[in-house]
Amino acid sequence: MPERTLPPVILRGMMESAPVAIRNVAVAIPLRDEAETIAACLDAIDRAAARYRGHVTVVAFANGCTDDSVAILAGYRPRHFRLDARAASMLPGAAHAGWARRLALDAAADRLTDDRDLLLGTDADTLVAPDWIVRTVAHIDGGHDAVAGLALTLRAERAALGPAAAARLNLLGRYFTAVDYLRAPAAAHDPWPCHGYEGGASMALTRGLYRRIGGAPTPPVGEDRALFAAVRAAGGRIRHARDVRVFTSCRTHGRAPGGMADTLRTWISQDAQMPLHETYPVHVMIAPQDHDDRRPLTFATLPTAVATARRIVRARRHAADAASTGVPLRPAPQVEPVGVVALGMDG
Repeated sequence: MPERTLPPVILRGMMESAPVAIRNVAVAIPLRDEAETIAACLDAIDRAAARYRGHVTVVAFANGCTDDSVAILAGYRPRHFRLDARAASMLPGAAHAGWARRLALDAAADRLTDDRDLLLGTDADTLVAPDWIVRTVAHIDGGHDAVAGLALTLRAERAALGPAAAARLNLLGRYFTAVDYLRAPAAAHDPWPCHGYEGGASMALTRGLYRRIGGAPTPPVGEDRALFAAVRAAGGRIRHARDVRVFTSCRTHGRAPGGMADTLRTWISQDAQMPLHETYPVHVMIAPQDHDDRRPLTFATLPTAVATARRIVRARRHAADAASTGVPLRPAPQVEPVGVVALGMDG
């Protein structure tokens, strides 16, 4: 019987629709005294793992726990991922967030077998969205080497802080959402919708890239941002994806000195004339390399900065509309509170 040959058009269609190889995923969670939150954290990951077709492992690395965290891990029974729970006592010089995250990420990376596999990280006081894994993988499959997800605060916890505190956080959120929009054109591989958050609540990179940067940096504070800086130094392309979301605690007394809880507490309690942490006028935020004068904003000057940022957004949109030739414009930024420097808002 003569051999049949498929027409070139059919062959091309088959090649274009060939599925991408499924990546295995390992999630690293460092924790210390998180008995109140770790079960809910794992439940959220279980829901996310149920939506993913690949194999998911979670490495929960308990360090120096004095509460029931280890017992909760020992009794936890996931349905859609494999749990690798570990406990350790850190030496005094290494008993900080940097080494805790490094050891958790190292252990999770060891559970992966291919450089294309994906290493994810989150925090024990955080609830990942049900589509957290599938959306993260989609961005990696789309050509990025790492993904920084957006951390949002839990609405009920934010409301419990009181109206004055919520108003301050919401104002910061509006400002940084507008700044994110204005920054976006500078990065072709990271277009709007994007954000400026790079934190441990939602991080991802391939195992190959993690090995290439020599593992996670271990500063006592800011280890999450140091990891993304190492990715950039190695030439990695980072996607700051607004559709990769997690919901994290609004607590003002955390586990790591100098961490997010300390930042939140400062924002809520500081005097209106005190400088805001890493928060500058719009022109400095958009192009910091062009400005030596970096006087921070205060809560007293922030409303004016928000109005300025939104005015520039409208001007850019108007200019783009005038020059439009039928190409769809990127949508205007959401003006509800959806992001602040280190944390975000869930609206």
